[in-house]
Amino acid sequence: MFTEVIAKLSAVPDQVENLVLGLSEEQLSWNPPAGMFSLRENILHFRDIDVEGYLERVRLILDEDHPMLPDVDGARLAKERNYNAQPIQPALEDLRAARATSVARLKCCSDQDMERQAEMQGIGTINLRRLLELWMEHDAGHLADMAELRRAIETGSGPSFVPHQAA
Repeated sequence: MFTEVIAKLSAVPDQVENLVLGLSEEQLSWNPPAGMFSLRENILHFRDIDVEGYLERVRLILDEDHPMLPDVDGARLAKERNYNAQPIQPALEDLRAARATSVARLKCCSDQDMERQAEMQGIGTINLRRLLELWMEHDAGHLADMAELRRAIETGSGPSFVPHQAA
């Protein structure tokens, strides 16, 4: 099971990059209806959530006793940092680096480490195992949105789905 978790988390940067390969700058920045992220915004969101969220959360939960894990307001960051005006290549590189650091740290975890607890803002008491589940759910939601956006761009139709909640 843990090997599967590591594989899923490790695969995300490649999946994200593959979903945007060959698209124009305009296509990457296309803002679909329903207030969801563009493909570019999704990439920058992945980067910031990994760097400021999960990388830090994994560090805290492994290094401290019952730490507080702050929430990261992805929608606020997207607006404040004007994601659609930023280049994707540095964001992809930062995502790869942050994800690799987190995965390397997780590969060294014991079963006891997986039970280490923290207080996650807006959720309550969780352990590392649950944090990884939440992380994979977050990844899956945004990857599904990106796949749907890619299909909509390629077919010239608007997305006909309810977007994953930006977090």
